[in-house]
Amino acid sequence: MALNNVKNIFQNKRFLKIFSFFVAVALWLFVTSSRPVMREEHVGVKLILPEDQSILDISSPLEVQLQLQGARIYLQGIQMEYLRPVINLSRPEYLGKTDIEMTLRDSDFFLPFGVTLVEFKPKTFKLRLDKKGSKTVMIRPVYQNKIDDGYKLVEQKLVPSEAVIEGPKELLKNIDVLLTRPIDLHGPKGQGEFTVPLELLGDKIMIKSPTQPEVNFQYDIRPISSNVEFKNVPIRFVFSSTKFHADHSFVNVKAFASNRGEVLSASKIQIVADIPEGQKGDIWVELKSILPPGMQLLELQPSKIFVRVK
Repeated sequence: MALNNVKNIFQNKRFLKIFSFFVAVALWLFVTSSRPVMREEHVGVKLILPEDQSILDISSPLEVQLQLQGARIYLQGIQMEYLRPVINLSRPEYLGKTDIEMTLRDSDFFLPFGVTLVEFKPKTFKLRLDKKGSKTVMIRPVYQNKIDDGYKLVEQKLVPSEAVIEGPKELLKNIDVLLTRPIDLHGPKGQGEFTVPLELLGDKIMIKSPTQPEVNFQYDIRPISSNVEFKNVPIRFVFSSTKFHADHSFVNVKAFASNRGEVLSASKIQIVADIPEGQKGDIWVELKSILPPGMQLLELQPSKIFVRVK
């Protein structure tokens, strides 16, 4: 019986020691986390602008340096987004003004429980407002790198070819063109298309259309060929009567084409058979060619045709 009592006392003392250890650790953690510490953060200032106004100029970035104090446990869980001060420029004291000086106060910051704002800077911001406007401008492609040797860009197209931008009217006056990011022409062959981002115009000018700041670049890159051949080009007969019969209605054309970046097709070539008026019977008619600029005739097959005039 006495032995059991001694054993129980020993077990109780061991339990108390373990319990005391955990309590001490918990107290230490609590004291450590509750000790006031300093923390420095940077947050942006959120502006609410009137619907018809845009920021034309600003003295410094809309950012505030905060010095916060509080228990470590509170500071660790703080979300900086909720600390952003909000300035409503639609309030009566700002309406109608173009040059505005904003002053931040402690009350503009919403601090969570257990956190104190020791100091913040800067306290004032100067900005200039302007009437908001919109403008439609052309989109111009910007190229980088050369097309592979032996190839040429025959055709290119941007879809869409125009953009709608929005911002202060004073800035919009000087913008007539919106550029793409550089388009690499080294590599693509044949016909194809790909997406190209637009060059942004800073944080004061917004691209409203297209909704995504990008366009579709369509291209046609073809080999450079000096000699071209067109088959079955129709002959245009010049004669006042239709009472004739020719042994050929189509010809084959071989020509030399300079590199003008044009799309050459049979529809741009005219072959003319001029039948003399008053002529009857069987005759040979020399064919004439009318070619587009940059193309020189090398050969007509046939170069003359047999015509029977009734």
